[in-house]
Amino acid sequence: MWIVCLFCLQSGYAQQKFEKESRLKMDEVPEMALQFIDSLEPESKINWYLEEGLESTSIEAKFRYKGKKLSVEFDTAGKVEDVEIQVKWNTLPAALRDSIREVFRSDCNRFSVRKVQVQYSGSRTTLIAKLKTDSTTVGYITRYELITKCRTDEDIALYEYLFDSEGLSLTRSKIIFNNSSNLEY
Repeated sequence: MWIVCLFCLQSGYAQQKFEKESRLKMDEVPEMALQFIDSLEPESKINWYLEEGLESTSIEAKFRYKGKKLSVEFDTAGKVEDVEIQVKWNTLPAALRDSIREVFRSDCNRFSVRKVQVQYSGSRTTLIAKLKTDSTTVGYITRYELITKCRTDEDIALYEYLFDSEGLSLTRSKIIFNNSSNLEY
């Protein structure tokens, strides 16, 4: 009974997510964050951003690594928080996709997946080893972040979902946009 109620509360309630990104110059980036990225030896230019949300501020590096789009998020002191690698929906394991689809079907009348990222979190050394060798070393947590367009009886909106490695929904946040980015007549 409690599990059903908890699921209903989680799937019926969505937090709001707002992010404002502004470019950072390299001399504005904490040394610890620069050292982490330098240790990976990225194959493209690194774009640095200050990311301001409703409840937190972070620093993000976006670049290409081993042919994939990566974003590495740091706290404002430069400590790594997580690494996200953009992947295609159909590259996720079938059982994981099925679990995620079930969540979307319970939340939306219709849905379309817009973006999929595999998210790794763990210690600095573990994340560097994971990225450099693409090994299955222990000590990191794998999650999946998906941006999904969801149509319900009430509206159509973009949501950011975070799933664990088994496809269990951890968070659901409705993406809100800055009014200046929408034309109003």
